[in-house]
Amino acid sequence: MTNKRNIVIKVKYPSSGKETEDFQPKMITEWNVKRILFAAGALVLILAVLFYAINNDTQKNDSDSSELVVNTIEEKVMPSVKIQEAEIKETDISKQVGAQNNSRIKPPIESNKKNKPTADITVKQAIKKQPNEKVNKDIEYSKANHNVIRAVLTYDINNKEPTGEIGRIVDAVRNKPKSVYYFTELKAMKGHKVYHEWLKNGVLVSKKKLIISGDIWRTSSRKLLTDSEKGNWTVRLVDEHGQLLNEKSFKVE
Repeated sequence: MTNKRNIVIKVKYPSSGKETEDFQPKMITEWNVKRILFAAGALVLILAVLFYAINNDTQKNDSDSSELVVNTIEEKVMPSVKIQEAEIKETDISKQVGAQNNSRIKPPIESNKKNKPTADITVKQAIKKQPNEKVNKDIEYSKANHNVIRAVLTYDINNKEPTGEIGRIVDAVRNKPKSVYYFTELKAMKGHKVYHEWLKNGVLVSKKKLIISGDIWRTSSRKLLTDSEKGNWTVRLVDEHGQLLNEKSFKVE
């Protein structure tokens, strides 16, 4: 039976009866051809697989670069196409607007129609342009009124607050004075002066100066009224420049 190794060593011993002094062993090498061929085939297969993998990666990189070039070309082409579409849309819109404007234009008035009298038109325009004094006063009053939080006519003040509100009529009692307070609460007027002016039938009867010492300040003034003070009364709140801030009217009966 043959030994299946790559190297086979055979030793030849001298035959019996001969002297062994001059004997020298000989070495014989034998190659296992089947194993060598199998190893070579495996090496070739490995090299083929590596070559295929490298070639495949190269093709993939080439395809990626080609896609990048195509995308770049598309990006360059698309903006110009969009700009052309936008210009076409703007042209269509301008045409539509022009057509609408042309349709809205009324035909010129015939010259043979009778013209209305210009005198009536002039009078109407003059009436419209004439300023309304009451409206102007209301506007000025509303502008000045933004500093007034409250303004109340009352019969009594308790803990710096009005106990109630007087209507339009004050009933006077003979020989028994009745106190009427004008309570005002102001804001954003610290350091300014205001005045409470009491008028009877349009004539100034008394005027009280009040100094505002806080950002929000409550103050009041009092008037004693008897049956001898019957008439139309008005109490006004004015600032140091004479600007009207608030007014209340009542009648003593």
